[in-house]
Amino acid sequence: MRPLLRSIMNLLFNNFGYKLLAILLAVVVWAIIQGEQIQEVNREILVEIHVAPEYGVRGDLLRIKAATIRGPQAWLLEVPKRLTAEVFVPAGKIGEHRVRLSKDDVKNLNERLELIIYEPNLVLYVDKLMERSVPIKETLHGAPAEGFTVERVTIEPKNVVVKGIRKDVMDLRTIYTEPVDVTNLQQSKMQDVRLISPGLGSDALSIESAKVQLQVGNSKINKRFSNIPVEVIGAQRRTKITPQFVSILVQGVPNVLNNLQRSDFKAFIEVRSLGPGRYEEDIKVKIPAETVLIETFPEKGNVTILGD
Repeated sequence: MRPLLRSIMNLLFNNFGYKLLAILLAVVVWAIIQGEQIQEVNREILVEIHVAPEYGVRGDLLRIKAATIRGPQAWLLEVPKRLTAEVFVPAGKIGEHRVRLSKDDVKNLNERLELIIYEPNLVLYVDKLMERSVPIKETLHGAPAEGFTVERVTIEPKNVVVKGIRKDVMDLRTIYTEPVDVTNLQQSKMQDVRLISPGLGSDALSIESAKVQLQVGNSKINKRFSNIPVEVIGAQRRTKITPQFVSILVQGVPNVLNNLQRSDFKAFIEVRSLGPGRYEEDIKVKIPAETVLIETFPEKGNVTILGD
């Protein structure tokens, strides 16, 4: 065993300095080869769009593009986590402006690296900026509980100031709220509701939300009452009228309408100031206080006032 051990030790330590140097050289060569090996990394490019004062573009002034960078591993280590690029729109430009991003637009990138930008084309619509007040409209989702209805919706504020390019702002008619759920609602409520962006940029709206107040009441139905006699009011001479009966359509809550009779309604024609002759006059009606008049049919009557 000892001769064998002695042979192994001689093999290991004979010319030890040269052997150590060879190992170090191998490590250096391996590091150089690894550093020169071509690799790829994926990055995002934050594109900053610059326009002249008082001008803007449709959408945000910051856009994000995906890209792949190829090159030696050692150089890739110097690439920041997010790259930036700049695009300048010529002053006075209005309408569509097309830009193709390239490596020259990207800041602080080693020129020896290869850059592949996915979807490099930018189509920008440029116009003058303006502000305009636009009404806010609620969006309701669902239905109240049976027997209930949303009688009134109040929004505060009623309008929102919208900022953006002139064409898009002028085309706006309404800014809508996010859906307000009224499913099985039985009582009035008020809540803050976010506004839906019109797609003109992150800072297009002067406020992000509005207060929406829902007034809930009993659901109402319509009911028609027929054969209501038409009376003559203020007649001093013999008077004939047609028609002699009308029908009245009213609205109210079911428990009120179902308890009403024809005798609760009154239809009449006022002839107090009329002299002999033939006239067409409005048929007026009186209805119970808890109901709303929807329709009187017919609305007018023919009046004949005879002479003495």
